[in-house]
Amino acid sequence: MDNTLNQNTYISLIASIISNATSKAKGVASVSTESGISNKFTSKNGYDGIEIVITHSNMVVISLSINAYFGYALPEIVSELQNSIKKDIEEQTSFKVKSVNVNVIGVVFA
Repeated sequence: MDNTLNQNTYISLIASIISNATSKAKGVASVSTESGISNKFTSKNGYDGIEIVITHSNMVVISLSINAYFGYALPEIVSELQNSIKKDIEEQTSFKVKSVNVNVIGVVFA
């Protein structure tokens, strides 16, 4: 089986898990397609705002940019989102999560 095809399937699955976790997270308005200084979080796989790297040792490194709602404590939002993403990926796949890097790009006044 083609490793690139296999890896793209895993990345799609992981991106779906991340999207689900962010949609349920308190204080998270959206995954941001803006990354601030550079455009490094624009994925060619169609997951703007999310970067997923699977290492040779099957560890997952995730970076994502979010917009947060005004009035929520940012460190709390980020910590809860990191824990939720890590837990969900490790429960639903065979991968271990090395890191979840969350960048708050904007604040939404709702």
